[in-house]
Amino acid sequence: MALEINSTHSALSTKFRIELLSTIDESENRDYGNVDTTTPDGSSWSVKLTRSFDFFTVGISWIGNPRSAEDYMFDCPYKHIHIASQTSQGGVTVNACYFWDRQPAEATIEARKVFHEGKYVFDISISTEKKLPEKQIDVLESRPQDIVIRNHDIMSILLKDIYSVDVCFVFDSDKSCSNVGLWAHRAVLSRYKGFGNVIHTACRDMSLSSEDPASGSLPSPTTARDDGSLGPLLISVEQFTMATLCVLLRYVYTGQVELSAEADKHAISMTESIFILQGIMSRCKESVRWHPLDPNSQWKFKDVTWEELLLASDYYGVMDLKSRCEKEVISAIDQSTVVKTLFTIGNSFLEVKESALDFIIQNMTLIFPKGKDPFAEYKSHPMCHELLIEIINRKASNF
Repeated sequence: MALEINSTHSALSTKFRIELLSTIDESENRDYGNVDTTTPDGSSWSVKLTRSFDFFTVGISWIGNPRSAEDYMFDCPYKHIHIASQTSQGGVTVNACYFWDRQPAEATIEARKVFHEGKYVFDISISTEKKLPEKQIDVLESRPQDIVIRNHDIMSILLKDIYSVDVCFVFDSDKSCSNVGLWAHRAVLSRYKGFGNVIHTACRDMSLSSEDPASGSLPSPTTARDDGSLGPLLISVEQFTMATLCVLLRYVYTGQVELSAEADKHAISMTESIFILQGIMSRCKESVRWHPLDPNSQWKFKDVTWEELLLASDYYGVMDLKSRCEKEVISAIDQSTVVKTLFTIGNSFLEVKESALDFIIQNMTLIFPKGKDPFAEYKSHPMCHELLIEIINRKASNF
């Protein structure tokens, strides 16, 4: 990861903008070291960044100000730390962070709240005031609207551009799309850890296969070109439908969530089979028979559910979307869906499980009407007995 720190200064506060490039090899626990920086007023600072699972901790030490000898005799004048995110998910304020004996003051924030366009971006403001004046809180400043719109338009065009794509997803388990390829860009997808891992594994496996003459496999899509670069990559998707991946890709490229997938907004190719596709890709990507990008396309997808999108965003490491999906799934819990949600989604997502259990406890008479067993169809589920015991225990503890 590349750590970048920029600083600014005003009469009431000093601000540090921290940018940390997210890559597929990032670990859950890491020390990014110290970065020394000097603000325009001449003060010297040391900023230390560490990560523990889902949280960043920033330690800031005031070294001094060589412009005034007196500064070395007293404590740093700033008393409060404010953290604000570039993702508009809210910042936090850590109060009374005194810099006694130049020991570092620390502040912590969730990593998901500061993830923005492939980077972790957030501002640390050290202030003499408990609450910064509005005119000084420029950490959540938006880029000009025309730039945002222009970037969105560019990414939407890129999403369906057949000439620049270099990775193709095929869907053997989705019978309606068994001879269809959905294309994207490795450089865009690799911003996310899950996608990056899948791409890395596919490259490695196909390269090994192409190097083994005894394997009898077709030429690999990752065969090197004359310029030394790799050719298009083929990835088989077993657990998700093509519609789900279309919705996920649209979010990755544009930041928009549209549960109704539209084929004309994506780069889609049609082939006789996955094997023909492999052979074609190894020779020339342009020879693939591309699907016409028009509103009258024969490809009509079923709307994707929040549950399906939650599973996909979790699998491919699109954590900001995962958080949104969890909230949507939880908000949709009601009498008719709570049991299914508990057994199908709750086992994998703790917040969903807790919300479903709380709903059941609060609505026992509705969920368990006399003479009916809402858990009947899940009797063979491995978690059925455990969940029933948990419900009984929670209900008993409420009395």
